[in-house]
This record gives sequence, structure tokens and C-alpha cells, in this order.
Amino acid sequence: MRRGPSRADDHAPLHPRWIRIALLALLMGGHPTPALAAPAVDALKDHRPKPGIFPPPGAGILLNGDLVVSDPMNRRGALRSSQHAPRHYFAMLPYGMVWYHGAPADVRDIPPGTHLHGRFLLPLEGEEETISPPSKGNATSRYNHAIRLEDDVSFYTRQNRAWKVIGFEQGGGPAPRRKLSVEPVGPSIEGGLNKPTLFDIDDSTRIWKNRALVDRDQIEPGLEVQVNLTWGPFDSLATTDVWLDETSLAACQEIQRQRHLRLIRSRFLPGWIDAVTNHDTGGGDVTVTLFGGMDPSLYREIRQDQRPKICDAANTLRTWSYHQEYSVRGNTLEWHETEDPPPGSSGIQLRIRIPQMLDGFRPGRIVRLKGPWTYVLLPADEWLASPEEYEQSSKLRLP
Repeated sequence: MRRGPSRADDHAPLHPRWIRIALLALLMGGHPTPALAAPAVDALKDHRPKPGIFPPPGAGILLNGDLVVSDPMNRRGALRSSQHAPRHYFAMLPYGMVWYHGAPADVRDIPPGTHLHGRFLLPLEGEEETISPPSKGNATSRYNHAIRLEDDVSFYTRQNRAWKVIGFEQGGGPAPRRKLSVEPVGPSIEGGLNKPTLFDIDDSTRIWKNRALVDRDQIEPGLEVQVNLTWGPFDSLATTDVWLDETSLAACQEIQRQRHLRLIRSRFLPGWIDAVTNHDTGGGDVTVTLFGGMDPSLYREIRQDQRPKICDAANTLRTWSYHQEYSVRGNTLEWHETEDPPPGSSGIQLRIRIPQMLDGFRPGRIVRLKGPWTYVLLPADEWLASPEEYEQSSKLRLP
């Protein structure tokens, strides 16, 4: 069972310096040597995100591991890649995207122990102390701000990959376990499993067929399936879910999509301010780019609402109180959409005229926009109660 990619794959652009070298070499009648590409690769890997500027495609590094620490309020956590590896602590970038079961999600939606794939960048400028200093000897720990996190089924279906069932095997060793033997079907994937492999499977595995749970004997050789994984004994990968058909996976995806809609309609669409024009009346125009990774229906609903409310937020996307007391009603003046936006961006930019300019409405700062949705009184521990708490939230460090 394969599914077509629902989002664009990463394609790393050439660094401007490498482009200049290539053009110069061609003008001189020669060819740039492959060795000259190394600085361009390093520059992309070590790209430092800046407020108000989305990173280029392919920036940062790919890492995977089980979610072992989760801080949903501040969109932070930690992954463990193997039995003896240190935890990789991370914070989501403000525009960082999360996917679960192939649908938009939030850190709070991911069950502990879920095996995740992520792209991680260096800290956002000004956020260098958000996560504790890198571990000595761990070269990847400094890449601790995630622009994307996704479970296995999201990661592989996005890139048109499935698993063909070979059969079952009985594992050996001191703790013999039943194994599901599979081989990859589809393209080779950076950061993925690209060879035949064995997954642990037992009675705790949820096996889905026709939108219902079925017994293990429904897994037959030759089937193309999708899986979600977690840690297994001796650093094996164990199955948490196996989807035998498209219908079952689509049902799980729709449940997660509805969970995502409920979250965003109560906490509003995030974005950041590109530009501000102040008026003599105390109000002004605010130009906002909405972040990506949200369900398309939410953007449509914001566009239909010609008078959205806007409130300022922290880099964790937390807002003051439950929005009502600290938001301003505006009028949408312009709406622009661009194709192929950079990672983290929806490609949607709108200009809003507001009667009162709040202190947080400055270029590069985070805001959230309310569409035609009913207000919800959020739990108090999700609020930012004061500017002091805003600073504390922005600099919260994990151990």
C-alpha cells in the first residue's frame, strides 16, 4: 500500500557562493570540481535561522529516534536514537511543523515512545540558550531546533514508500521475539530504511484492516503495508501499528486531522509579522505571513473572515490569557499567496488594518490570528501572564 507524497520533498538549493564559483568556471570554459561543493553543503547544514526569515530547503540535519520527553505547552521534548545514545533535546521552531498519521499535528498529539523523523537546525538567533549546551563529543546535539517532526507512517507515505510483507520469522538470542519480515517498495529515502528489515511484532501491535482491528493472521505475504514503530529490545524496531489497507490509514488520518482542527480553532493560526505601518490614530497596518503545516481548511476560513482578531505570542506560540483580553479586531486589506514557499511558510501573506497597535506587533514577532471560530477558555497553564513570563518561556532550558 503506497500513497503519493502530500507535501514537497526537501531539495537543498546551492549556496550563492557555490553558484558564483560554478558560473565563473563555466565562463572560463572549465567545470567546477566536486570538491568545491563541500563549503556549500556545510553552509546549508549550519544555517542559522533568523526571526522573520524562513530557512532554505534542506537546511540542518536529519535525525530520528523515539520521543522520550515531551513538553506540549512549550513545544519541546527529546528523542532517543538508541539504547546507549544520549537524549537529543529539542525545541520546535515557531514555524516548526508536526505530522502524525499523515495529518497536521502538535507535540501534544504524539504518544511517548513513538519513533519520529525530524529535520533539526541550529537555534534561532536569540534562542541559543533555549536548550542546554551541547554534550561534549556529541556533534549533532547543537542542532536542537526542529522545523519538522513526523512519525514513520507520515515520513514514508510522504515520499511514496511502502513495505512489502515477506513473512514472519522467529528471532533468536536471549530474548527471542516474533519478527515481521519486510522489504521497501518505492524510492530510496534519505534518513530512512532502504533495505529489507525485520520489525518486532506481538499481541500489543494494532493491526488495522477495513477501519477495524484484526488478528495477526490477516498479514499475508505480498501485502504492501504501512507501519508505525517504537523501541524494541536490543535496539530493534517494534511495531505499534500496521495498516493493511488505504481505508484504515485514511480513517486514522481523519481522526488526527479533526484533532488538529479542534486545537487550532481554539488557539488560532500562528504566523509572524513582516512589516508594520503606524497611523497617527494609534492604529496601523500589520503584514503577516502565516506558518505552514496547517490543514488547508483553516486558511480558507481565515480568508473568509474579513475581520480576523490578532494577538501577539511567544516563540513557543503561547499567548497572553485566553486571547480575548489581549487581541485586536482588524480588517483584512490584502491577501497574497505564493507557490512553493520555503519550509515553515504557508505562502500566505495578508495585510490587516487594526485600530490599536499592541507592543508585540513588531517585525519578526509571533502572532496568532482568530478566524470565525468560537472562543474557548484555555487552561491557565497555557497562558503567558506577564512580560516576565514571556521572557522565561523564551529561555526555558531543558536538562
